[in-house]
Amino acid sequence: MRFFMRFFSILIFVFLFLMMSCSVLDYSTRMLGFSIVKFKNENSGRFVKIFAMQKKDCFNKVISLIKTFEARITHKNFNKGYIVAFNFSKDFNCCLDSTEIAIFVTKIDDFNSKIEVISNNSLLAQMLSIRLFNKLDHRK
Repeated sequence: MRFFMRFFSILIFVFLFLMMSCSVLDYSTRMLGFSIVKFKNENSGRFVKIFAMQKKDCFNKVISLIKTFEARITHKNFNKGYIVAFNFSKDFNCCLDSTEIAIFVTKIDDFNSKIEVISNNSLLAQMLSIRLFNKLDHRK
């Protein structure tokens, strides 16, 4: 009887985990801390600019620029076009080291890409977007 109960409990746990990972509401990624939903719904801390470069080049340059700010990239996905990073407090006084920034890189056409810098801390998003956009404008 104990074996059956233990087996049944494990089976329920596995079933619930699988259901969460198939969920439209992305519960599994939220539990692991990799959800980007909070950034997609942010309006006041969103800064956008279009650059005349391909998505791959733009994505790679943004990653290298984030590293120059000594920030840490927690997760990135080229196919979905996002980079999430934190620890910008060494370069910006307006945030804690745990404040996250998401940068979305979207292909507009073969030669143009849109970059969105998004954070719940709108001052940090604004300051980072100015510096990031300026460096991308002057980078060849």
